[in-house]
Amino acid sequence: MINKFIFEKIKQALKESFELCKPADSILSYFFKNNKNLGVNERRLIAEIYFGVIRNKLFYEAISEKKNLEDIILKYLFFENKLTIDLLKKLGSDFQYSEEDLNKSKNQIKNPLIKFSVPELIAEQLKYSYDSDKLKFIYERLAQPAYLDIRVNLNKEKSQDVVFKQIQGDLEINSNNIRKTKYSPIGIRLPRGTQIQNISLFKDGIIEVQEEGSQILSYLVDANRNQMVADFCAGAGGKTLAIGALMSNKGRLYAFDVSDRRLQNLKKRFKRSGLSNVVSYLIKNENDIRTKRLKGKFDRVLVDAPCSGLGTIRRNPDLKWKHNHNSIKEMQIKQYSILNAAAKLCKIGGRLIYATCSIMSEENEDIVDKFLLENNTFKLIEVQPILDKYDIPIKMNTVFKVRLDEHEMDGFFAAIFEKIK
Repeated sequence: MINKFIFEKIKQALKESFELCKPADSILSYFFKNNKNLGVNERRLIAEIYFGVIRNKLFYEAISEKKNLEDIILKYLFFENKLTIDLLKKLGSDFQYSEEDLNKSKNQIKNPLIKFSVPELIAEQLKYSYDSDKLKFIYERLAQPAYLDIRVNLNKEKSQDVVFKQIQGDLEINSNNIRKTKYSPIGIRLPRGTQIQNISLFKDGIIEVQEEGSQILSYLVDANRNQMVADFCAGAGGKTLAIGALMSNKGRLYAFDVSDRRLQNLKKRFKRSGLSNVVSYLIKNENDIRTKRLKGKFDRVLVDAPCSGLGTIRRNPDLKWKHNHNSIKEMQIKQYSILNAAAKLCKIGGRLIYATCSIMSEENEDIVDKFLLENNTFKLIEVQPILDKYDIPIKMNTVFKVRLDEHEMDGFFAAIFEKIK
């Protein structure tokens, strides 16, 4: 139930999100730490509305005559939470609209970019990738919140079926709301907002949170127990953990990152996962002296490059409003620098895997084309044989690129290079 207290908390959290240049999930996490009196259900309600307003920001700004945050939230609550006019007037003293007024303002919005809150930057990109008759469907899908995908930790449990049955019982989830992922052989899809942190499967490291596209990327690395493998931009470590398990906890897996905090958090995840084949390396930048000592040593080098994240806007809606052509250009320069540095780690016959969670061609195909043009020691190899090797039932061209109208995944991209001389 939304009362005046909860309404003020929602307004406070959103005000901080709109004013601060920080990730929306980080702002909300910090907000909850400072509001420990909020119960579980209150936090869930605040989070749902918080991300809902951010996701639909363009639309609600368009129908808000007063152009203030309170008016935007109240109109969101009317359309999305079905609150009555009487209750909305109690929450906001200046709210003087009728149902007819609100519906009229909504119906006046004809532009699909405003209706589904799609920034021009993203719309421009989508026009290159999708037929015009599919664009409305794509806009609508991107405006919806995401599901929760989890991965079975093969280091502790080999059977997707076993985990599937157990998680149904542990979470008491209706069988209609849980399913195995369509493509990944180790994934399970749960309803958005599902809390798994307190169940034994998670505490014991048998499951990890990882989106299906990211799980498939771990397979595309195609690493085995006899190899040396580098995750050059380990970050939160989701793919590092998945690759380590796919290597049967053998071989040697190096997790590089520029953030000591991320690597310390990653060590906790390693411990829970039971992996012992991982070594973490803190580096200052992509050209750190520690990486130069490992030149030409690796069979596989994964570069999951820092990117705009625009393929993940269903779960990170604030990213829609944080990028423009200049920021994408800056990303592109950084991505290419990292890819070039990581390439030096590859041995002859080894593979370099470049990946992003972006839908922007500047961060994907353009990087691949430039790298091939300037590095004649590498060739591009097709991803399909690797997908087939692991019985992943998805068809791709030379590169791995999720289509938002075909695959129920985030917008992932991956290209695989082989060092030939």
